[in-house]
Amino acid sequence: MVWNRQRFVKDPATGKRQARLNPEAEWIITDVPDLRLIDPALWEEVKARQQGRKIEQTDKEAWERRKPRFLLTGLVKCGCCGGGFSTIGKDRFGCSNSRNKGTSVCSNRTGISRQELEGRILTALSDRLMDPDLVKVFADEYVAERNRLAARHTDDRAVKEKELAKVIEEQDALVNALLSGLPPDRIKAKMEQLEIRQKQLERDVTATPARAATVRIHPKMADTYHDRVRGLIAGLTESDRESEEGEAIRGLIEKIVVISVPTSGKRSRFELTLYGDLAGILALSVGAELLSG
Repeated sequence: MVWNRQRFVKDPATGKRQARLNPEAEWIITDVPDLRLIDPALWEEVKARQQGRKIEQTDKEAWERRKPRFLLTGLVKCGCCGGGFSTIGKDRFGCSNSRNKGTSVCSNRTGISRQELEGRILTALSDRLMDPDLVKVFADEYVAERNRLAARHTDDRAVKEKELAKVIEEQDALVNALLSGLPPDRIKAKMEQLEIRQKQLERDVTATPARAATVRIHPKMADTYHDRVRGLIAGLTESDRESEEGEAIRGLIEKIVVISVPTSGKRSRFELTLYGDLAGILALSVGAELLSG
């Protein structure tokens, strides 16, 4: 328990009492173990279990990893206001802002069934995403950029290695000057400068990776992607694979933007724009097909 954490002063302008925090050195802190509601051993056991249930290499707690209720839960965004889409009825999605905050925030009141939404997105993933001609352009640009970056890193490393060799030569020359009888005071400052520069260059050379092997992407990457996506979609109908395949499909999607478009009738229709997650797509498309040479 903490006492003397704050003091109260009277505001001369309003006459009201206001709290002011005291310096931490003036706080009076006392342990009161008898007020604990949970046994310390049980508390530590629970904290250890929570730590063990975190996703590897992330800081997400167990309660932050609730399984999505539906395949596309949390991925659908309203194209009118940018808000999320949530369930507005049995198996129907709609703009959350429009439903919860009113049409003054978002006028998009059109709903779409979960079956239609999932069907259109799965079709786009399996048939329209990763067009072979566009994949070829991407692969060429990817390889060219990787090679350009590798060449730049190699050039930087070569320059630093050359300067490092020169610094060492200058140090050797100064040592030889000392041995020949030159007064130390005349070369002390120069020697210190060279030592500092040598250490900096050695750190830079170590931090600059050597040129990696040229990366080649398999020419059938698009076909591999489509085959694997269709396999994932087929797995959604199998109860023992549904969760695993669903997570794999979600990993291919960055977001889905829904825009309501007026029609000649009274009802509007939805246009869907699928934004793929490049890292997830490449992981599925390339996999073992990513070769180095």
